[in-house]
Amino acid sequence: MSLSERQLADAAALSDALLRLTAIHSRVPGAAFGFSHDGATILLGAHGLADVEHAAPVDAVATAFRCASITKSVTATLVMQLVERGKLRLDDAVTSLLPWTRQALDAELTVRHLLMHGGGVIRDGSNAWDDRSMPDREMFRAEVRAKAAFGLPSERFRYSNVAYSLLGEIVEASTRRSFVSLVNGNVVRPLGLTTTWPDLSSAARRHLATGYQGSRPDEPRLPVPHVDARAVAPAGGLISTVPDLLEYQLAQLPGDGRLLTEYSKREMQRTQWLRSEEPNYGLGWMNWHIDGIKVVGHSGGYPGFVTKIAFSPDEGIAAAVLTNTESPAAARGIELIYQSISGVRRHWADAAATTRWHGRASLQPFVGLYRLRGSDLLVARVNGSLHLVDHEEPSPLSKAARLEPLGPRRFRIVTGDDFGFLGEDVTFTSDRRGRITTLHYGAHAYTKEQI
Repeated sequence: MSLSERQLADAAALSDALLRLTAIHSRVPGAAFGFSHDGATILLGAHGLADVEHAAPVDAVATAFRCASITKSVTATLVMQLVERGKLRLDDAVTSLLPWTRQALDAELTVRHLLMHGGGVIRDGSNAWDDRSMPDREMFRAEVRAKAAFGLPSERFRYSNVAYSLLGEIVEASTRRSFVSLVNGNVVRPLGLTTTWPDLSSAARRHLATGYQGSRPDEPRLPVPHVDARAVAPAGGLISTVPDLLEYQLAQLPGDGRLLTEYSKREMQRTQWLRSEEPNYGLGWMNWHIDGIKVVGHSGGYPGFVTKIAFSPDEGIAAAVLTNTESPAAARGIELIYQSISGVRRHWADAAATTRWHGRASLQPFVGLYRLRGSDLLVARVNGSLHLVDHEEPSPLSKAARLEPLGPRRFRIVTGDDFGFLGEDVTFTSDRRGRITTLHYGAHAYTKEQI
């Protein structure tokens, strides 16, 4: 079922509030997030600081983040472009394409094996992905020659940054162009991306947020020096922004031919390796389900950054959540966007019923965050009803309490948790200007606050 403008608006408002609360409770210094539908941006938001020391806020449009392993989908896209042009085959042996690997890799190892992490290739080598220098090409090749594999091709799934670094060398050898040049010429420019860089260039540095290491709640988050990805750039070097990543995902949706044919996109997005649990893996893309919606995407972790993107070919939705610290907030944010979309649609018909006291527009002043003794309660609008939402629920809208209007500021809880105040009244009070200030829930009085 297609999504209406109003459904998208309500899902965006709920997503925005939930994402900001997630960033706050996860102690994320800064985050940028958004989603689009059929190419139109529905939500674009930012929270917190791109640089704590200089109190520089995150700009939803211009602040860039290390995308890390999201880069793998770009590298896979370059591979598939070469396949389409007859310059490469998915079943070509890696040793025939990279002769320097003949003593290190199994002769049966193919490009497809590398793309789907099924080649038995080691994960990182000696590269610890911390604030030290990443390996240059000479060091990378020396390590591959020393020990590149832990098993045979097709033996098991094993995620590998080394595999995608090898793919980067393959596309370079097949075109005699650098990885940076290929990304810029074959992805960035065709899509008109203005704040995306395949390496740590001077332009990227001007836009790049400061990354912060993970910490315990009683420890400060310390900044992480910016480090160039060097030889592992094809596995994790990309730097980008939310608007550019939404546009990039749009090009992966059905009907968009700017980067790839429909066949290539389907081949990349379908499951190539079925894991014991989701996500499964295609060619450069993961696929999994969120609240009944099948999505395709990728996560990324780089020193000081965690990011995630996901698009739904069936729904025409693309989403991105970028953070400048090592935290699960980005993955949770992607879940919340799709849960909000699915939940709004699921509750839409039941939420249409209203009384003479309120229509859709008149409910808006009640929407927002309410707090009591450090506890947060969201009031969200879905269609023609208000809902009380607990942001800590695994799927927040699934257990939301729906309110039925009984007067201008009086509502009754008609659905929800019967361990709570089901069947009782919720009332709101306002200040002299008529602005809603307080929510009375049982014997509790929650104060309205800005997120």
